[in-house]
Order: sequence, then C-alpha cells, then structure tokens
Amino acid sequence: MMVKIYTDTNVLRYFGTAFAHTSLPDDLQVQLLLAPLSTMELMSQLGTDGAEEAFAAFQALPKFHNPRATGVLPWSDNLFRYLLKLPPLEDTITTSLNNAVINILNSTGAGALRADGEKWRAIWDREKRGAANNFSAVLDSWRAEGPLSEAEHRAIFARSIARRAGADESAVDVDSIVMSLNAHYVFEHDRMEAAAENPDYNVSKHENDVIDAELLIYLADPELHLLTSDKGFRRVARSSQASQVHIIEQASLIDAKCASEVIRSIVESVPATN
Repeated sequence: MMVKIYTDTNVLRYFGTAFAHTSLPDDLQVQLLLAPLSTMELMSQLGTDGAEEAFAAFQALPKFHNPRATGVLPWSDNLFRYLLKLPPLEDTITTSLNNAVINILNSTGAGALRADGEKWRAIWDREKRGAANNFSAVLDSWRAEGPLSEAEHRAIFARSIARRAGADESAVDVDSIVMSLNAHYVFEHDRMEAAAENPDYNVSKHENDVIDAELLIYLADPELHLLTSDKGFRRVARSSQASQVHIIEQASLIDAKCASEVIRSIVESVPATN
C-alpha cells in the first residue's frame, strides 16, 4: 500500500510557515496530495485580512508538494459517482484550481491577488452553502421520520450520497456506501444526532463542520490519510477508518523538522503491499 496524505486548510498554512525557507525531502513531497476544498478555502483567504499568510502558504507550496506534478484529489461528487460505478462528470473545477495556483505562484504579492481572492471567496461561500443545504435536507428527513433504527439512518445517509451523485436512490447498496464512507457517516451521524436533539440548531453557524465532513470522504480509498490539527475530527474515533485520520498539534506542523518527521511516520506506519 502506497500511503498518500492530504490536509485541511490550516495545515497548508502551517506548512507555509514550516517550509518558508527549507524544503520537505523529495521522497515525502510525492506523498502529499491537495484536497480541492482545502485549496479553494486557502484561495478564498486571499480576499480577506488573512491574505498575506495565505499568499505565503501558496508561495511555499512547491517546497512541500511535488513541484513537477502536484496531485489533486477529485471533486467530491465525482468520488461518489466512482463508488456507485457511474462515469465521472466533466471536471472543470480541478482545472480552474490548477490555473489559479499557477497564477498565485507567479504573482508579485497578495495585494495583486485581492480581486481574485474575492472571486474565490464568493465561490467558497457558495460551496459552503451548498454543503450546508445538503446537510439540512438530510436533517429534515431525520426529524420528519422521528426515532429511527440504525439501519434506517444508514439508508437515509446512503440515499443522500446517491442523490448527490445523480444516481437512483432506490437502487443504492446501503451497506457498501456506509462501509466505503464510514468516517464520513460516523461524523455526520454524530452531528445529525446533536442537531436533531436541538430545535435551535443553526446549520449556517456550523458550516465549517460541514466542510470537515466533506474532507472525510476521501478515506474511502484506504491509501489516503488525512493530516489535521482539528480535534473535532475525534468524532470519527469509532469509525473503521479512524486510523487514517492523524490529529497533530499545531506546534509540530509549523516546524520543518517536526513536520517532516510527522509525515514520514505516517508513511512508514502503514506496511507496504504489492
């Protein structure tokens, strides 16, 4: 098994500090992949007061990601289509992200990217609203049905995935979807229970949780591991994919030596297979 690591947005920023003046060893750079949502969020920060730090993270990107061929994970809906054995939809987002990263790397500074950052901020806000709406739809179904069995909750979850993939909800293999997306399911189930029990729960105020949940879908590939410092991901502790989530303190990720050791420990902790 060849382990690949992807990160949330905060870790990209931490690595921007860690590798501002040095590089991650080449053999580790090739183990890192970019998650589309993390990249998009970092771009959106170019349109905020945190623009300088976001710009610094992008400028350091070739020092900790393979500068010759930085791998980017697929958009979530296409991953769902893959799991449901459907052909992928045209992916225009990845191309747009790649072009935007190249533009940022060639820019003279954060100030020159303010307008682009504001454009990405609008796109990012739209994606967050879309993810929040997906969660709200499932939450409404959960509340409307009243107390349900675990099997019924699993079915609601699987149908929601099929709906996002544009597949036949009535024909989805519930067990297969829940097994493939187990960390995502456990995380969402935990949030759904908390939201359903609280009549004043405001989905829009928990949009970051929605994005965190989206990052977990890639664990459907056992070769992919998520690196984060966000303790909110402890929600997946009872998931069968919990070992693919690595929660590391910020202090260890803003130091080049420590960050390199963390990445190597993840890569070497998983036995290689043919």
